[in-house]
Amino acid sequence: MTLEHYLQCVEFYRSTSVPDRVPSPENIEFVASLEKVIMPLYPEISAILDQYELGKSETLWDLMSFFCLRTTNPNYPRGDNPVDLFAIGVNHPDFDISPLGPIKDEILELFRRHNIKAHVEIANDRHTYRPSFFFIASDHPLVKAYDQVKHRIVAIITRSTGSNFNMICPFNVGRTAAKAQPTIVVLIEPWTIANWYELRLQIVSQLLPHMGTDVFDVEFLPGGLSVLNNGIPFTHEITEQVPRMGSSIGIQGGRNAGTLGGFVTLTQRDDINGDVVRRGFLTNYHVVRPSEGPSDNSHFLERLDRFGSSPDCVVEKITMESPARIDTDATATKISKSLEAMRTFRNGFNAKEQERETLGATPNCPAKPNSEDLEMVSRVDEDIEDWSFRQTTVQSMPYTLGEVKFVSGKEVRDGRVMDWAFVELSKDAEKFFEPNYMPSVPYECEPYHWGPSHVPPLVLTNGDPLEEFVSLKDGDYCLKKGRSTGLTAGVVNGPKAYCNWETPRETDSGRNVDTYSSPTEEFIILGAKTDRNNSSCPAFCMDGDSGSFVLSQWGEVSGLLWGGTSFQQYNIGLASSMPDVLASIQEKVGGSVELSLPT
Repeated sequence: MTLEHYLQCVEFYRSTSVPDRVPSPENIEFVASLEKVIMPLYPEISAILDQYELGKSETLWDLMSFFCLRTTNPNYPRGDNPVDLFAIGVNHPDFDISPLGPIKDEILELFRRHNIKAHVEIANDRHTYRPSFFFIASDHPLVKAYDQVKHRIVAIITRSTGSNFNMICPFNVGRTAAKAQPTIVVLIEPWTIANWYELRLQIVSQLLPHMGTDVFDVEFLPGGLSVLNNGIPFTHEITEQVPRMGSSIGIQGGRNAGTLGGFVTLTQRDDINGDVVRRGFLTNYHVVRPSEGPSDNSHFLERLDRFGSSPDCVVEKITMESPARIDTDATATKISKSLEAMRTFRNGFNAKEQERETLGATPNCPAKPNSEDLEMVSRVDEDIEDWSFRQTTVQSMPYTLGEVKFVSGKEVRDGRVMDWAFVELSKDAEKFFEPNYMPSVPYECEPYHWGPSHVPPLVLTNGDPLEEFVSLKDGDYCLKKGRSTGLTAGVVNGPKAYCNWETPRETDSGRNVDTYSSPTEEFIILGAKTDRNNSSCPAFCMDGDSGSFVLSQWGEVSGLLWGGTSFQQYNIGLASSMPDVLASIQEKVGGSVELSLPT
């Protein structure tokens, strides 16, 4: 059966008539025309619910909602076909309620008798499964068992799913941290067909001999791994300095977007001719890589992917700017619309003033404006002045930063993906070069909100310069500031993720690596919970956060963010440890190379 059908079968607290329902629809709209047709049948629907003791008590009715919806998930394969859906949401605390399947079937039959073309779904929203991934330690019994049989498990999964297996990694998994349990998570390409029950048993049978308990699970979930792409256009806060660590960047004149990781100094040591010192910034290779265009640039991109760029393999001119053009345009549009609305209000007030002067007091226009109106007009005038200044500022954007100098290409180094780029600032852009300062960390992102009470607080405070590169370490609290999600907190998972990739990868010498037969193992960063109620985890990153520096709680730069999940949004990010990035830069540039942070 398909993975989607399997997930429906194992979901006890949701029943739907949608065949192979696409998980987690992203776009949901209310359909008034559907509600108009179904509403006359509400008494009969209520009678069906009464029959199954889901509508008899007044209290229970307060826990139930009806919705007439149209759903799509354009980011999911086959998910762009709209589905008209009558959804019943039950918010009942009890686990032991009537099976939902027969209720759904009776309502669906009612619709068929009245020639209503809509699917039916009923779900106990309090108990439906919405998995979040939580940290699991490297010394956890499940992780130790997994490490012993990992390659056998991968072989079993590969035999059943072929190249449709994308990632395997242990986590604690559940709706909340309090209810999460140790789980082997396998991300699978959507619509993959396999005997999932048998596959689960085979994996469990490999782990059990090495475990002292059977309190663990295996989850097959739809999802892929990908670099963090452009994302949607974002409006830039004009009051924030640009460019700096975490700012929006893009290729000059292009429609891509990513994140300025942070400013760095790259020094090529030369005792004979003198050192070459370059000021610039780090981001991801895929952020600075031009999109596929005319055939005349295909050879250039193929060579860039394979070998990267170095002093001996010079990259063609690629100029970067900040903010990205799509974000600059979105900001200009927002400012223009805001000013238009404020000026329309001001013109309306002026028209009333003119009417008052011409006609005198009328029922619609009293003799003089009241104090509230005058105060509002004063605020609007101040806002018009402020937003007009912003409009003038954004007209000078985007700022040209400089040219791409060195890149990793699509490199695999020591079994891990490398995805970095060094952009050298132009002479005019060197005025932007400054230390990377510790961002302001909100209360809910402080370390003790996700870890035990002995977790130390942040060492650096807002405005302190970042001065050192260190390694990503499992269990470490971390932060990142990116273009799309801003400042988020996370924790480095204990075990690394075992990853398959669709796109070809290369060694530092340009030799092709078959990542299907030789998967990579990557650092996983989990979005950390942001309150003390054991809530589910937020996303650590989204598309557009590509290239962000990952910061430790000690105020060090420990990683470079480059990847996440596709098809489904899970609370994980993929990052490279800074020593690996520095070693890759050393190999590409050659000679004696030093990378440092400005102070």
